[in-house]
Formats: sequence, structure tokens, C-alpha cells
Amino acid sequence: MAWFSAAVSSGVPIVFVNIQTEQTLNVEKTLCTGKELSWGGQKSNNTPVQILQGIRLWFLPGVAEILLEMIPEPGETRFGMDIKRIDEGFVCVCSVTKGSAAERAGLSDLYEEANKVGHLLVISRLEGKSLMPSSVCSMGLIHCCDHNEVKDTLISSIDEMDSIQIHLMAWPNQTHSSNTKANGVANLQPPKGL
Repeated sequence: MAWFSAAVSSGVPIVFVNIQTEQTLNVEKTLCTGKELSWGGQKSNNTPVQILQGIRLWFLPGVAEILLEMIPEPGETRFGMDIKRIDEGFVCVCSVTKGSAAERAGLSDLYEEANKVGHLLVISRLEGKSLMPSSVCSMGLIHCCDHNEVKDTLISSIDEMDSIQIHLMAWPNQTHSSNTKANGVANLQPPKGL
């Protein structure tokens, strides 16, 4: 819950849905303990198997995921958006270039709108693949999407002059321009005071 609270305080548009505990068996080296784990009670490299008590945190976008398609024009060498990963593991838009494919797709309007009220414009999916953090250990280490894979996807698309689709998470007060589509609208409201 500390991770969730920090993310919401940072301006990430997510709404708590549920929390669930479960026992998990990890099969890879874990960053939290530094021990190698394996399936089925067997040992790997003389390292004992550990069954961990895990917690699964379910959350939704503030209200919707907005789909944008950025279409480059001949001569453009980038889509015109700068992104960064925040401490909580979310990938956010931090600037949009005027006259770029990102601005033409409506990203600039969404970014300015979110920025005015102190919210972050979070990219939840790129070409259908999730960019959301997938797990957090008790020591605070976050398993995130591969930053190099994101960069490679963007570079490959611009090199081929292919359009690219991104999904962004939005709060209910964000408007959508005519060339954006809201998907997966949730019937939940953002926490009070955000």
C-alpha cells in the first residue's frame, strides 16, 4: 500500500480496486533476497526453495485508457514526445514537441491538461504491450517494463515511418480531442483531494 500511496501522491491516475494475498513460488533470482529459487520443492545450485506469502494489488486507470495513434510524416526522425520512468515504475510523458506526430495525435492537449492539475500523463500500453509495473518487493524494488525495449519499439516505428499506438491513463476531468478514443471506462472515481 505504501507503493500505491506514493504513486497516487506523485500524480499517477490509478484507483484502488482490491488486495489479495496468495502463496507464490518464485523460480528466478530475486532482487529482494538475492537467492535463487526453483519449482516443486527441488533445489537449484544447492539453494532451498522458498514459498513466499505474496500480495496482489489490483488497480484501474482513474477512469479510462485513452488510445492515441501517432503517425509520422516524411522527414520526421522522432514522434515528438519525451518520456521518463518515475520512482514508482510508471512511464510518463514529460514533454511534447510542437508540430510533431505526438502533438497531431492530441498528446499535447492531454499532457497540458494533466499538468495543470498536477497529474502525470502515464503511458499504460505501447503497441498493445503493458508498460505498467508488475511487482514490488518489500524492500521497495520494482519490476518494470524494459526501458530499452520501449526505446527500440519507438525507434523501429519511426525508422520504418510506421504509425504507433499508445494508451494513456486519464482522470475524469481530462477531455478527449476528436482524434482520441477512450477505452475501458471504469465506474470508479479518483480519490478525494487529487
